[in-house]
Formats: sequence, C-alpha cells, structure tokens
Amino acid sequence: MSEESSSPRIAPISEPPGADKESSEIASLRKEIIEARNLIIKTDNLLKNLHAEMKKLGARHDEQEKRHWMTSVAAYIAFAVLAGTGAIAYARAEIRTARDEAQVAEAHARALQQDAEKIKAAEGTRREASDRAGRIYEMLGSEKEGPGLNQAMSQALHLDKNQLSTLEAKAIDDRAAGLKSRLAQLSLERGNGAFRRQDWSTASTELGRFVELEPRSAESNTWYHLGQARIQIKDFGGAVVPLENFLKTAGTGKTAQYGGLLLGQAYEETGNAAKAREAYERAERLYPGSDFAPMIRNRLRRLNAQLSPPTRP
Repeated sequence: MSEESSSPRIAPISEPPGADKESSEIASLRKEIIEARNLIIKTDNLLKNLHAEMKKLGARHDEQEKRHWMTSVAAYIAFAVLAGTGAIAYARAEIRTARDEAQVAEAHARALQQDAEKIKAAEGTRREASDRAGRIYEMLGSEKEGPGLNQAMSQALHLDKNQLSTLEAKAIDDRAAGLKSRLAQLSLERGNGAFRRQDWSTASTELGRFVELEPRSAESNTWYHLGQARIQIKDFGGAVVPLENFLKTAGTGKTAQYGGLLLGQAYEETGNAAKAREAYERAERLYPGSDFAPMIRNRLRRLNAQLSPPTRP
C-alpha cells in the first residue's frame, strides 16, 4: 500500500530577463535537483509505508505464530487430557479385571482348601478305622474265650469296613469267620443250658449273642427260648422280634399258641394294643379249648374294651 507525499512543492524560479545560457543550465540543474529531492522524499515515504506494511505483516505473523502456539498448546493439553482419561479408564478396567480374577482365585483357593480339609478328614477317619481294625485283629488272635474275645467279635461285626482297604477288610473277615462260628455255638450251648435251669438272664444274654452272630442259623426253638427268657426278665421290647420269628415257622401246635400269648403280652406291655389283639386272636383260634384259651379270651375282652369307643348314654 502506498501513500502520496504531502511535502510542499518548490515553485520554479523565474529567470530574469536577459539571463544567459549558463543561468539556463543552472536553472535546469536546480530543477533536476528539486525533482530528485522530490523523488527522494517520495521514495522515503514509500519506504516508510513499506516499513509500516512490514511491521503490520510481522505483527500479523507474530499473531498467527501466537495462535498456532496456543492451538498447539491447547491440542497438547487436550491430547494429554484424553490420554490421561484413557489411561485412567484402562487402569480402572485393569483393576476391575484384577479384582475379578482375585475373587475367582480366592473362591478357587477356598474350594481347594475345603477339598483338602475333606480329604484330610477322610484320611483321618480312614487311618482311625485302620488302627481300630488292627487292634481288633490282634484281639481276635490273642484273646481267649471270655468277655475280651466276645467284645472283639462284637467290634468286628460292627466295624465299618467301607473305611478299610480290601486287604484289611478281608483279613478281619477271615480271622473272625472261624471264631464267629465257634463263639456262636458256645453261646447257643450255654443259652440252652441256662434256659433248662430257668436262668432267664443268662439264657437271654447267651441266646441273644448267638442270634446276633448267626441269625440265619437260629432254629425255631432258639427264637422261642430267647423270647420266653426275655418275657421272664420283663424285657418285653426285646422279646417281640424273637417271638415273631418263632411264630413264622412254629406251625399250629400248643407251643405256637403259648408263643402267641407271650407275643400278645409283649405287644401289650410296649403299648401296641392293636398288634396285641391280633396276636391273641390268632393264638385263641389255634386251640379254643386249651388251658391257655380262657386267659387269652380275658385279655381280648380287656383289649376290646380299651379299643372300643365309649357308648353314648
């Protein structure tokens, strides 16, 4: 952009009349000097204008640089904020993932610990059962006839073999098998002898041990003797099963009728009146004219009176 020079122009000097050629040249030279001066002034003004334009352009460039710098700073700050936000989000995600993995690992560790405790408890139970089996095995081989051997046999019969190895269980069974049969036979002989002597307590104990050792080998009379012995010592609850087993194979003889009378008494004493009435009715039907029949009928009348609902007046 350029501006016109506002400097005053010098008016041309009029030549006096009669000036010579030299004066004309001086005037011409002066004119050129004036024009050169004017040109210098004009050039100076143009340089000033150019300098002003350059200053404006430099200021504009500085402003653009400043804006560029501010934009760069803002972009850097925005990038830093976004990067920080992303880093925080990523860190939080990593923390959540680590926390979830820690919870899963903790739950797995608890499950493993519980499994280990179960295994440890099972191993302790198995070791305890194995030690007990070893003691019983030694007792079966060292104890002689008497309470010690009977106790060893009872423990061998009630031993939980599921906790033992196959070899341990077989060793116990093999050693107990022969002793079991021998002890059962001795108990049967002593029980029958006690029954004949009317030693009801000994008969109940020995015959009870026999049927515990050899329940499948017990004959009908053995069940009858055991049931009668327990009735005599007033062990009515213990007499029910032996008398029931006796009546299953007793037939229809007078002994069966008396066994039914004893079974009805055992039911009655244990509070099972309905079962007692069934036992009495069956026994009465076997021999209505026997010596036991009046006793059975009296007990039936008493039970029927107890079981019948009261009549309204």
